Amino acid sequence: MSRTVYHLALALACASVAAGEPVVIGHQRFHAGEAGVAGGRLLYNELGCANCHGGDTGLPARRGPDLTTVTTRQKADWLRAFIASPDQHRSGTSMPGLFAGRDAADAGAVVHYLGTLAPKSTGRARLIRHMNSESGKLLFHTIGCVACHAPRDDYVPAGGRPPAAGLASGTVVFPSLEEKYVLSSLGDFIRDPLKTRPDGRMPRIEMEEQDAIDIASYLLGLPGSDGEQAPKLDPFVPNREKAARGRDVVGALWCAGCHDLPAAERVQVTPIRDPAGGCLAEVPAAGVPNYVFNVSQRRALQSFLARRDETLPAEHRVALTMQALNCTACHERDGNGGPDAAHRDYISGDPNLGDTGRYLPPLTGVGRKLQPKWLEQAVKGAVRVRPYLNTRMPVYGGAVAELPALLARVDAGPEWPMPAGDVEAGRKLLGTHGGVSCITCHRWADRASLGIQGMDISNLAQRLQPRWLRDYLVNPAAYRPGTLMPSFWPDGKAANREVLGGDTDRQIASIVAFAREGRGVPEGFPSMTTREFELVPTERPIVLRTFLQDVGTHAILVGFPAGVHLAYDASEARPALVWKGRFFDAYGTWFSRFAPFEKPLGDALKWPAPAAPPGLRSFSGYRLDATGVPIFLFTVNGVPVEERFEPVPGGLRRSVRWNVERLRSIAVAHPEGVGAKEEEGSEGGKLSFVYTWQ
Repeated sequence: MSRTVYHLALALACASVAAGEPVVIGHQRFHAGEAGVAGGRLLYNELGCANCHGGDTGLPARRGPDLTTVTTRQKADWLRAFIASPDQHRSGTSMPGLFAGRDAADAGAVVHYLGTLAPKSTGRARLIRHMNSESGKLLFHTIGCVACHAPRDDYVPAGGRPPAAGLASGTVVFPSLEEKYVLSSLGDFIRDPLKTRPDGRMPRIEMEEQDAIDIASYLLGLPGSDGEQAPKLDPFVPNREKAARGRDVVGALWCAGCHDLPAAERVQVTPIRDPAGGCLAEVPAAGVPNYVFNVSQRRALQSFLARRDETLPAEHRVALTMQALNCTACHERDGNGGPDAAHRDYISGDPNLGDTGRYLPPLTGVGRKLQPKWLEQAVKGAVRVRPYLNTRMPVYGGAVAELPALLARVDAGPEWPMPAGDVEAGRKLLGTHGGVSCITCHRWADRASLGIQGMDISNLAQRLQPRWLRDYLVNPAAYRPGTLMPSFWPDGKAANREVLGGDTDRQIASIVAFAREGRGVPEGFPSMTTREFELVPTERPIVLRTFLQDVGTHAILVGFPAGVHLAYDASEARPALVWKGRFFDAYGTWFSRFAPFEKPLGDALKWPAPAAPPGLRSFSGYRLDATGVPIFLFTVNGVPVEERFEPVPGGLRRSVRWNVERLRSIAVAHPEGVGAKEEEGSEGGKLSFVYTWQ
């Protein structure tokens, strides 16, 4: 299928509803075409009907975004046009049309009123000096954005382009982003949408500020750049007379029903008297909110209104909450949901772990699986136990406040009378010396596994409920078909008869006991106290590539016999970390199939250098000189540059060389708070500095 044909097919699949009608993904996937009460309840909640007409839906409240700062985040022209005609400027929006029959100037007056609510700016505007749209494209398609938004046709996942016909869950369609945002305001929104939309329907995915800027630059179609200031949002100056008129319009249209506005604009709940009229009329009268409902949506809402006083069973409340928050885009529960065929290949991770390393875990029985405290943290997105997954668990804020207790109540099962465990038996069972070799595939705290890097199981006693763990260990495939996890207790019978006489319950209880009470690590990890894999520079420097914490996946370590060492970030062609004392333990780098992020053995010195200095840098590798010292090679705007470091008493000497005829000067970022002396002899095409630490 060509890109053009694929893009058209995907667009048609995303537009499986009429052009202007509101899109609620959970309704579109699970209730479209039906006039059921459950689907009507979901619509009534997610379209904000309850905000004006009252009624407890049992679902997390749906509110509109914070409007007090909207004129500092979005372009005034786009705001004016969107307010006047929402469905024409954002397909599938849940914002109804409110301005039919009104003066065309009213929408502009509302923008002026909103401008008066914005706090006065303090300080200087933030400068953006670097953006990488290629990195943004990768992040957008891998960390979870495409669970709700349509993937774009300029990115092909590793599994190939999926069929657009497999799109079951719908998508949230973007407005014209370049008309609505500038780079900084879109980046700020992507970094923390809960700041302005606390209802959690746009959750926060934890990321660095630079990642958010990169995603924003990709979505806005901006090329990558270095050293260029991105455009800022033009300040909006409201007109007092227009603002006064806008305030009257906001009050008349009951905007405070969905948006948090000053107390003077609050609205009173108005019961629905005619479920066939008002907003639900086929052609709403002027002055009545117009959602452009399709027939199925209108009938579903009417079905719910006829039975709105019925109690919502807890299990249905869980299902509808997950549909409202679109948890079902990534997770399956009780056979429903999970990524559809058009999204499945965009969920990725460690291929060595099979489907377990790609797909997010099912949520069937999760309230029985996780300990209450851990479940609460997991739902909040506060813990991450699967670092091998690229897709990240988002943070929903207050929208999930009641979900952990609800899941625990719905999923509650019988207790397991767990027998007393033997801590040392648990140590043996987890290890490779006469045990069942759990550490062959699973990490244990900061120790990498001996093979593929499955999740850390050192916290299993704090994370998992004993009854669920026992059932899972006896038959892992029943919980997750296709898992690589074997059963060492098939049919409840221990395969290892040497430990505790093959008593299944005591063996599993002992594993829990060691995870909860044991000290040290399971048997079989190589000794770290003997320094068997510690690298010690003696006569020549040691150069090693690795994954290093606070540096990244492109770290090049240089250990000097003088006892001061350097980590160079090849992704940005810059020095990133300096430490003294012991150099590095290479066990994780050499023996892990999926290398963990390591730490130096010595004491870190100050090197808070910024990201990359100005100039488009591209790393070209390194070569060793006659003494074994690496000379790092990179280009700045296409001009080759060489950079070398060597120890001196109390610090490092840094030498930089380039072709001055092609590049007049080069920017060098120095560590703050460190003595940086430019040596004599520095000249055009050559710079030399000495850094010293106390």
